[in-house]
Amino acid sequence: MWTRSDLKYQAKENLRGKYWQAFAVSLLVSLLTSGSGTFSWSFSAGDFNIFGNGSSFRPWHGEPFSGDFSFNMPFDSFFGSNIFILVLLIGLFAGLIALAYSIFIAPVIQVGGNRWFSRNRESQATPAIGQLFHTFRYGNFLPVVGSMFWMNLFLFLWGLLAFIPTILVTFFAVARMINLQVFRQNITEEMLGQFLWEAMPLIVFWVIGSIAFSIPAIIKSYSYRMTPWILGDNPKIGYKRALKLSMGLTSGHKFNMFILDLSFIGWFLLGVIACGIGVFFVLPYYAAVQAELYATLRHNAVNQQLTSMEELGFIPVQQHGSPRQDVVAPD
Repeated sequence: MWTRSDLKYQAKENLRGKYWQAFAVSLLVSLLTSGSGTFSWSFSAGDFNIFGNGSSFRPWHGEPFSGDFSFNMPFDSFFGSNIFILVLLIGLFAGLIALAYSIFIAPVIQVGGNRWFSRNRESQATPAIGQLFHTFRYGNFLPVVGSMFWMNLFLFLWGLLAFIPTILVTFFAVARMINLQVFRQNITEEMLGQFLWEAMPLIVFWVIGSIAFSIPAIIKSYSYRMTPWILGDNPKIGYKRALKLSMGLTSGHKFNMFILDLSFIGWFLLGVIACGIGVFFVLPYYAAVQAELYATLRHNAVNQQLTSMEELGFIPVQQHGSPRQDVVAPD
């Protein structure tokens, strides 16, 4: 059985002399897998302002023109205008780009980052930064994308349970408002007070229900936690096997994994206090601990014959008079 202190001690040992390389990897993974892309349009030729009474327009050539150039359009007419269609198309295009990035790029980088930290603990030499992009290679990319897609899809579906209390509360609240004929008359303070008083049980139900219905999704997130690490070892293992093996590795350990995450709250709070930048300095330590956890659970699974090191991409090496050692298969 593993302990938090053992994992953290070994993680610190593995980061000794390699911290700044681990920091660079964590920073790259964090920047490339979080947030959304933004599209900005700039006109270096001049300034053009069409909203407001006082506007200016600087043409490509000649002197600037200033005057009263206002743009007024009725609100209802805006939705049928070419400007609205252009904004809608740009938003749709940006959304599709962000969605494609979240499916095809970000998960692959996440798996590559996990692979780097796994290899960091398995060798004395510092792994090359290229390990971060190892899964982009031909033959690895699509299997990793597919496996991570199914994992994230299942987590998304489990997460929908948390919205059930919100849907129920909204339904009963609207039904009550219709019954009180709120939509057909002016709302008085007495009606508002009565509605809020009657809504208190719904609010309590919503808070408690949202927490309760979130628990299955949290449990599943810990069940699938080792999937990216497994894919980091063997990108071609397949999504069904990766998810099943992750559930096998984490069986009986999910609560302790939750407590392990809670033990980092203090570190991350200190990082937030340090203008938020300090969080980036905690990430290498956290990832190294997770790598130790994965290695421990992987060792337990091999002993329980749930898997083998060969299935995870390792090859056995045994010299005369020495015990067997599993080393990473060459790429």
